[in-house]
Amino acid sequence: MNSVIRRPKAVLFDHDGVLVSSEALHFEAWRKLLASIGLSIDAFPFHSFVGRTSPQILRHILDQSRPGWTEAEYPLDALALRKNDFYLESAATGLGPYPGVMDGLVWLKANGIRAAVVSNAKRREIEFSVKTLKIRPHFEHLFSRDDVPHPKPHPSAFLTAVQVLGLEPADCLAIDDSPVGLESALMGGIPSASVTTNYPASALESPIPGRPDLKPVWIGASMEQFFNWLKSLPTS
Repeated sequence: MNSVIRRPKAVLFDHDGVLVSSEALHFEAWRKLLASIGLSIDAFPFHSFVGRTSPQILRHILDQSRPGWTEAEYPLDALALRKNDFYLESAATGLGPYPGVMDGLVWLKANGIRAAVVSNAKRREIEFSVKTLKIRPHFEHLFSRDDVPHPKPHPSAFLTAVQVLGLEPADCLAIDDSPVGLESALMGGIPSASVTTNYPASALESPIPGRPDLKPVWIGASMEQFFNWLKSLPTS
């Protein structure tokens, strides 16, 4: 992997799998939702869905399990909202940040490095999270799938954040935990790092099929390691 030449002017954080340890909560929410429509979560490879939006995941599941389904029978947005309700019920008491995130965000602010969240999660989910964990003041903006023209892996997710911050893609650094998120950032020309909270390094090293030239500049096992690496970068 290459190294970033200098510290970025802004870090663009994914949410689940990067800032917060929420996978078990999402899994339980999906279990409840699928049970409500007569399906078992055990029938689907949910680990491979990490990084996708709930409507994208639901469409895939219904295509497999309910051929010929219609929106009248299974309204994707309403079902996704129900799943989000289940998630927020659990997150009220079970949500927590990854080790190193709190101290890392304090360090960013102290060193004049801007921060934003760029996630495929719904806005109310992100707002709930940053308020519950008391980290909202560390982020200039929150960008959810409700706020961008297209969710990840489309590059507009991260490019919207870059534009609102008034920066160039090369001035920023994206940190994401999935091939879907890395594709969004890298296709937008944004240097990217990744953490192996949900995928092995082998799945993150070349995240875009047919584009072996687009790779993360750093891959590590934890957010503590990410911030230590960021601190080691030269300022100019």
